[in-house]
Amino acid sequence: MELGLSGKRALVTAASRGLGRASALALAAEGVRVAVAGRSADAMQALVAELRQAGAPEAMAVPMDLAERATLKAGVDAAADRFGGIDILVGNTGGPVSGPFLDISREQWEKALNETLLPLVDLSHAVLPHMRAGGFGRIIFVTTVGVKIVQPEMVLSDSLRLAVVGLAKSLSVEFAAENIMVNCLCPGPFATDRMEDLIRASMEHHGIGRAAAEALWLDEVPAGRFGDPRDFGAIVATLASERAGFITGTAIALDGGKSRAY
Repeated sequence: MELGLSGKRALVTAASRGLGRASALALAAEGVRVAVAGRSADAMQALVAELRQAGAPEAMAVPMDLAERATLKAGVDAAADRFGGIDILVGNTGGPVSGPFLDISREQWEKALNETLLPLVDLSHAVLPHMRAGGFGRIIFVTTVGVKIVQPEMVLSDSLRLAVVGLAKSLSVEFAAENIMVNCLCPGPFATDRMEDLIRASMEHHGIGRAAAEALWLDEVPAGRFGDPRDFGAIVATLASERAGFITGTAIALDGGKSRAY
């Protein structure tokens, strides 16, 4: 299916690995001009080369640290200046620390707030004027299946990303009439570096081997396996497209069937 994305302009944050990287590559394959943001200059430049090989007519790296507010608008402005605007934002953030509630300090709550929720607020402030000017916008926030079903020992991710869903829902109501659609994707266990970190944390916390730790994460996944990041990227590209012009305010689970509620 032709998605009508050729020539659109996208910014993908936390794009150096995992689901952010998969999202950027999927958009590039559809002919999108892609700006990728991350803290590692070397990783970003390597990804830019991959994006061009994948089909992006233009690609650039934007220095951005999600915990440093000043870098967010500067990154958006740099991408918009190069491309002449921004049509698509894939707002991806790193996962906060995991652990039981009583082991999580106030400082860790504040750090997670500043790295998980508030960057998406600031990025939305920065990209929305460009989308309004162009009469087209797609904002896609990457959250977690934890907004659908509680993830044990993931209290920071579960709670703060529920706030992201609330942000998306509010923006979807406010901007839908201007052809700006705002949605969340809620991934379950995908085969990413983040998943590797969580598996190792489970091994350490429970004193178990790798197979047992993987089983903990897959126990409630009917598909019985970790997801392929390329499948995630395909859904990002679809939601970013003209074909998704009547989808807004949703939180879509990509979880192999883990979240079983209607």
